[in-house]
Formats: sequence, structure tokens, C-alpha cells
Amino acid sequence: MKWSYTESKMFSKCQRKWYYFSIVANPNSKDPLRREAYLLKQLQSVYAWRGSLVDSVIQKVIVPQMIYHYLPPESQVLDYAIQLMEKQIAFGKERRHLCRDITKSSASEAYCAFYELEYGNGLDEEKLQEAKDDVIISLKNLLNSDLIKEVTENNLYIVAQRELTFPFEEDITVSCTPDMIVFFKDKPPLIVDWKVHFFGNVDAWLQLGIYAIGLVKTKPHKDFPQDLRQMDPSKVHLIEYQLLKNIQRKHSISAEEIADIEDYIFESSKRMKRLVNGRKYNRLDISRFETARSPEICEKCQFKKICWNRASIQKHLLEEWL
Repeated sequence: MKWSYTESKMFSKCQRKWYYFSIVANPNSKDPLRREAYLLKQLQSVYAWRGSLVDSVIQKVIVPQMIYHYLPPESQVLDYAIQLMEKQIAFGKERRHLCRDITKSSASEAYCAFYELEYGNGLDEEKLQEAKDDVIISLKNLLNSDLIKEVTENNLYIVAQRELTFPFEEDITVSCTPDMIVFFKDKPPLIVDWKVHFFGNVDAWLQLGIYAIGLVKTKPHKDFPQDLRQMDPSKVHLIEYQLLKNIQRKHSISAEEIADIEDYIFESSKRMKRLVNGRKYNRLDISRFETARSPEICEKCQFKKICWNRASIQKHLLEEWL
């Protein structure tokens, strides 16, 4: 089983949502329910969309030039961002993700599915414009920050959105994907996590701590320093960058806190594993997965249209089982 911080938070808030997200959703299944769950999984609010778009621009336009100690002109970055926003908005408004012949890979960077078009009354153009403005402000703050200028000048190598995986307990594999990892010639690596929205301090610390452990424990990628696995995770520098507000928070983890983080992974993955108990999708009883205790979480969930129709889903599963 693959464990991630994102899924652990989802599981703690609503086991049923985790069930649809991690177990049911499948783009290649002929089962209509699994296909629908996959399409619902792609939905994101306008609020979340702005963050993923900023991530994409940083990964595809800014970081590739930073590797060569050069920051792209602000105009180039913003032009790309504006074009990407327009592509995704057009794709999303047409709800093209529902087309059978369109996949994430074929749609490439244009792929986008809006929650508001599935459950609301359409996109609020005012909120959409606010999100677009937030993207521009965030990118401007980043390009003019001393942090990025320093990293651009002094990095040995940079990777963006690179998945790190490492074995944990028995058949548990931990997966995490830092926004940016910076390697230096004469000092420990730096991990930076971008946020467009405000994030709880404890949550950010835990997430970055998992990144630090993942960086040290992952099987070194070909372009990673070969002595990485001998490093102490507590030596990795960690920064949470709130781009919209232009606020940076430095985090650190001690040896004791590393043990606490590993305990968190162990307990969280054990609860997930116990609930599934090695059973495949069509052998699982949906009633075993608890629903959210908060109506707000339930109301905002992208899976509610199939989750609220619990009776028919349970019947479907039992028919598959029999």
C-alpha cells in the first residue's frame, strides 16, 4: 500500500472520501462507478486551481532556468501563466475531461476540471478573476524574492515536483512530492513548499518533515548526490513560502521529532491497512468506512454525488462480490 501525507489527512477527515479517492477511482476500469469516481477525483475548486497553476508555472518555466543560474524575465513568466490560465479555463468550461477520448496525457497542460461546474451554478467570473490576479501576484512575489535570487545564484542542482518513495513497514511505501529540492556544493539540501493559501503551522511542519525524511531515505535518483542516504534528515533546510502574502517560514526537525513523524506515519498507515486488510475493491464493504463528522467537509467533497447515493453503491458492490 502506498501512503502519503495528503491521503493521511483525507483519511482522518473522512474515510469514505479516502475510499473513493484511493481505492474506487480508476481511469482504465470498465466499471461505470470506478470511472465516475475517477472523473470526480479530478475536480478542483477555483480556489485550489490557482495553487496548482502556480505550481505548474514554477515547475515548467522558472526552475528549468534556475538550474543554469538564471531567472527568466517576469514578462516571460507572466505571459506563460496567462496563456496557461486561458487554456485551462477554456478546457474546464467545456468540461472536456468528460470526453472518453481525452486523457490527462493527451490534454497535457490544458487539462482542468472545475468543481463549481459539477455541483454549482457555473463559474463565478468575479472569483475566477480574483484567482487569476492571485496567480500573478504570487509569481511576482516569487521572482522578486531574495530567497529565489540566492537559490538561483548558488544552487548546484534543482528538482521540482519530483516524487520521493521509500519502504516503511512491511508492504507500506511512503510517497511524497516536494515542490522544490535544492542541492548545494557546500551546505545541506533545501526543500521549499509553495503555498498560495494559508496553511496551519503544524501541518506545514509535519509535511516538510516527511519531505526531509523522504529525501534522505529514498533510493537516490540518478541526478541526486550519491551520499544523500548518509545524511541526517534534521540537517535538511525546510521553508514554507506563502507566495500570495510573500511570507516565508523556516522549519526544522530534531531527532526526537523525526521519531514522532515516523510514529505518525506508522499509526496512520496501520489504520488504513487494517480497514482494507488486503482485500480488493470488490471485496470491500463501504459501510466500514466512516463518513465525515463535519457537514462542511461533506458538502465540499467532490465525491458526494455517488457517496450520498449509498444504497445503490452498496448494492453495486454486493452484486460484484456475488
